[in-house]
Amino acid sequence: MPEAVATTAPLLREHFPTLADSTYLVSHSMGAAPVETKAALAAYVDEWTAHGPEAWDRWLPRIAAIADGIGAIVGAVPGSVCLAPNVTLLQAAIASSFDLRGARNEIVVESLQFPSLLYIWSEWERLGARLRTVASDDGRSIPTERIVEAITEKTAIAVITHAYYVSGAIVDIRTIQARCREVGALLVVDAYQTTGVYPYDVTQWDLDVVCGGSHKWLCGGPGCGWMYVKPGLRERFRPIVTGWMAHASPFAFEPPPMRYAHDMYRFGTGTPTIPGYIAAQPGHAAIRQIGVARIREHNIRLTTRIAHLALERGLSVNTPLDAEQRTGWIGIDFDGSEPAYHALIAERIFVDYRPGCGLRVGPHFYTSDDEIDRFFSVLDRVRKR
Repeated sequence: MPEAVATTAPLLREHFPTLADSTYLVSHSMGAAPVETKAALAAYVDEWTAHGPEAWDRWLPRIAAIADGIGAIVGAVPGSVCLAPNVTLLQAAIASSFDLRGARNEIVVESLQFPSLLYIWSEWERLGARLRTVASDDGRSIPTERIVEAITEKTAIAVITHAYYVSGAIVDIRTIQARCREVGALLVVDAYQTTGVYPYDVTQWDLDVVCGGSHKWLCGGPGCGWMYVKPGLRERFRPIVTGWMAHASPFAFEPPPMRYAHDMYRFGTGTPTIPGYIAAQPGHAAIRQIGVARIREHNIRLTTRIAHLALERGLSVNTPLDAEQRTGWIGIDFDGSEPAYHALIAERIFVDYRPGCGLRVGPHFYTSDDEIDRFFSVLDRVRKR
């Protein structure tokens, strides 16, 4: 990809074919597909065709390279990120590493956490854990002090999102990490809503475990979840949710007992989903090329404009107006927002809709001001129907 220039103008648009015939404002849900992804998948098929099972010798080394490419985006040292088909599987592996039958058996979660993760952690109550759910007063955010107060000497794990999927509100992760350090609890951060659009550094922030995926701001499509584990903590995890790829010598095909890999492969399970990982790599490369700080600058300008234009029309904005308190999208609600969503999609204006939030509108580094204007022009028209 060509070197980007220092500007908040849209970047790399020519690398995303869908932009030619759509207004793409849904990167918070599914990033646009890079043109390079098609060639990457074709190369995968060619290798499979040419080499059959020997293609594994080419594919397996790429897993670590793709993982380290994500690590470069979030400030992780090489070898500290692993891949899986999705975050749900990765968090299940983390959860299964703990014996939660003793006195320190509490798992702190937020009521606004993405449901898939709540499903996982709540099921551990069957094995002795006690789930402590921190409530929200408004359905959009939770006071940091309330989360901190919920984390005590009985807390084994706190599972906290970096930004709420229902509102885009940013969570004060560093304050919560400090509290976890104080009481000896592990912090697991879900950074799916922020990675690629909101700068953070797992090393500078001294985070324990961070999970995310590729199909939102990273423009990588589904099938490539990732997890960072602080290197000094890795050996303490012995996941029950495991498989042959987590073995220290997977191709020895040894019988039990399990011997875990000493690197990030210890969080593996069964046969890896190579196509999902390969498809994600071009999107990761675009994020690294531009840099999250520059992406954030462009995004703040556009999301601020979206919020102001919505307020001028008397619409409700269900996302923090302070740019420092939100991730990369704006929630807009009004009577009839769900039918308006369907009308917008019919005209290839891609946004999404969530009950209680309304339309979610997420510009990315390739979004132009003209596209924001088109969104509001069509929205004005469909609201008059």
